[in-house]
Amino acid sequence: MTFPTPNRPFLLGIVAFFLFCALVIRWIASWGLITVHVKDAPLAKVIASMARQGHVRIETSLDPLKPVSLDVDRVPVAEALDALAARTDATWCLAYLGAPTKKELNAAQISLGGGGKVDGWTTYYYPMPFGMDNPELGLVDPRYCALAMEGTDHDFSKLMNEASQKSGVMTLFPKEWSPTIPQLPKPNQVRSIIPSIIRSAHGKSLELFFLTDRGRRERPQVEAPPATEKDSQQQPPMNADWLEQRSVARIAHLPPEKQAEAKQELTEHKAIFAEMRKLSPEERRAKMRAMMNNPDLLDKMADRRLVRDAKLSADQRITRAVNYLNRKSSIQASQSAGAPQR
Repeated sequence: MTFPTPNRPFLLGIVAFFLFCALVIRWIASWGLITVHVKDAPLAKVIASMARQGHVRIETSLDPLKPVSLDVDRVPVAEALDALAARTDATWCLAYLGAPTKKELNAAQISLGGGGKVDGWTTYYYPMPFGMDNPELGLVDPRYCALAMEGTDHDFSKLMNEASQKSGVMTLFPKEWSPTIPQLPKPNQVRSIIPSIIRSAHGKSLELFFLTDRGRRERPQVEAPPATEKDSQQQPPMNADWLEQRSVARIAHLPPEKQAEAKQELTEHKAIFAEMRKLSPEERRAKMRAMMNNPDLLDKMADRRLVRDAKLSADQRITRAVNYLNRKSSIQASQSAGAPQR
């Protein structure tokens, strides 16, 4: 018995179908990944491309005409932003804005991009304290980290502060807006929890990534009031337990082979901060000096600096080296001038 030979259109149709499926699979796999290859392109153009590819909003207080050279290929949003921040001597964070009306949100977004802050709004933001800013955890997208609200007080401002400390995101809302939330949301990802709290307050929310100067946001210390800008509100002190929850949530997103080391490091940091809280200011300074002379710690800090410096351009590395040598020469000259004459 013989079977009819498939005709040419039929075979071409099968080939076309499989090619279509391959393209769809590739498109799904690349969803939200960012590719940028530019040299001395305006920052605004680079940000627009990243926002379009990553399907996110990105706002910046930097000069939109600042020239940027960047090469990233099919990387997640957080990794692309980290590379861009390195090339622009900036820092980035995830931010959630909440307000009673959409009009207020739009005005706040414009103000944030123009000057890096929103007048008349409360801002909560808690970067990792010095020594705990593991660059690998910094590449975890905060949107997808777990967040569980536990506060017994349902005051909106207190909940926004708790969410900021536990997730590391920036939260902003009008100072005069102080609703009470009827019910806390169930544990979920950050991208669901914070907008849910704002909706419970009958408000509108806006999620965006914010790129700004490194010196704009001060780094508060654990369990100590943070330094703030002269015209900004005083933030509550950082809660060590909430900071630990943030680290645990981010560690869960690391590759399995890196989680054990990160957990061990977190345990060591927790013990150090617990000891620090028992010391007097003088004893705390002495402890810090001893830590900074620890060869193992110095090696770890040097390794992390190499990871960060690898993202810099050649010109940036040269500039940094020249600045370091100039500062060193200035210090040596000052010490020589103050030395007694023989």
